[in-house]
Amino acid sequence: MSTAKRRLNYTSRKRIHQEHVTIQMIEPKPGDPLKARVSLDLLSYSFPADAAVALDAYRSSSGTGMRFDCGTVAKPSIPEVLVLDEIDSGGNVLFRLKVIEKRNNSGRILGSADRIQPRSDDDNNQKSLFPVVYRDLKDEIWKVDVNYDQRPALVLNNEIPGIQHRVRHDKLLQGLLFPAAFRIVLENTIRDDDDGDDEAPGWRSDWLQFCRDTLGIGEEPPTTGEEARTEWIDYAVRRLCEEFQFMKGIRKLEEGGTWQ
Repeated sequence: MSTAKRRLNYTSRKRIHQEHVTIQMIEPKPGDPLKARVSLDLLSYSFPADAAVALDAYRSSSGTGMRFDCGTVAKPSIPEVLVLDEIDSGGNVLFRLKVIEKRNNSGRILGSADRIQPRSDDDNNQKSLFPVVYRDLKDEIWKVDVNYDQRPALVLNNEIPGIQHRVRHDKLLQGLLFPAAFRIVLENTIRDDDDGDDEAPGWRSDWLQFCRDTLGIGEEPPTTGEEARTEWIDYAVRRLCEEFQFMKGIRKLEEGGTWQ
């Protein structure tokens, strides 16, 4: 891992599509640092063979970050496992990829991908609207990690026995966690402006699209009026509970049945 810093020139850089950068988080055991596996596909961009490849892992909310040197475009040298032992383990981690020109020691950025959202072990190769991650939260049971430049995540304490299985299958636990967490994210979604750029519109647009397409909420959230915003959020949370049938699953449990 390189710790050296130097001034970089971003002129005329190419945007690396995030489908060419695969980052898989490895769920840590209690007390272990975060870990990740990475694979890259940069051959279609026609970068110089000797251009350097660097990957940054960071959490903007805490200011912690690490850089990993990954060789060159022609000769990648990616660590088999990235050990993120300098990253705060209490929330969601993002990644930034840079391809840097080495000729004449210019440091010019030839290509980059920013705000890369990694997959967890149970993401099933799909970008999750609201990923569930497992971290060492000390005495906290759960929290919602919301930052304006990264996708929100529901963070659960990884020291709770069987928590990953229970959150997938226990409708009572799901009904207690997800509506409350959903409400927290919606409060942030409609009370603050989206600071994403034109090419990366940010996670808020995905959440509002989910409310329209999945929950069937035709009205856009109000931009003014505290009471009107609260009513819109209350309705969205009710629609979430109806869509995912938490109470139906709980009643089946009481009747001695099972649910999917």
